[in-house]
Amino acid sequence: MIKEEQLTPIGYLSRTHGKQGALQCQVSNAFIAEADPEFIVLKLDNIFVPFRLNDWREKGREAYILNLQDIDSEEKASRMVGTEVYLFRCDITDTPDEALTLQDLIGMEVIDAAKGPIGRIQEVDESTINTLFLLDNGCIIPAHDDFLQDINYSTRQLFMDLPEGLIP
Repeated sequence: MIKEEQLTPIGYLSRTHGKQGALQCQVSNAFIAEADPEFIVLKLDNIFVPFRLNDWREKGREAYILNLQDIDSEEKASRMVGTEVYLFRCDITDTPDEALTLQDLIGMEVIDAAKGPIGRIQEVDESTINTLFLLDNGCIIPAHDDFLQDINYSTRQLFMDLPEGLIP
């Protein structure tokens, strides 16, 4: 089952394109320009459903024409108009940091420069002035830019250099 944490919203299917089942996707997110997806994911009846992307091409600055496997008629395509479109995060090769929110980090493995892997981010606590990562092993670490070294989007790893004594 596909979970929303695995996905990045990119837009919606705005209309059909031609008689062969192509669809126009209005994009609200620049991630698609950096992606090389094999699949897109549509939210149908509140369920995330993957579709193999046979072909896609840019149409202007804010739209793409998508040809999806098994969607081969205007009738089939018209049933999908208005549907939200997502990409798998692992298909995004060059995600800009400014587009990320702290919630996007949930599920990432935290790797400390000195101690190595220390756990996965289970929750982000933003209830106080100091934002915290709550890890799956019970550790709580500050989510501070000074400690962040790198993020590997494809492996879902967050590299940090945490102060000595912070981690048991």
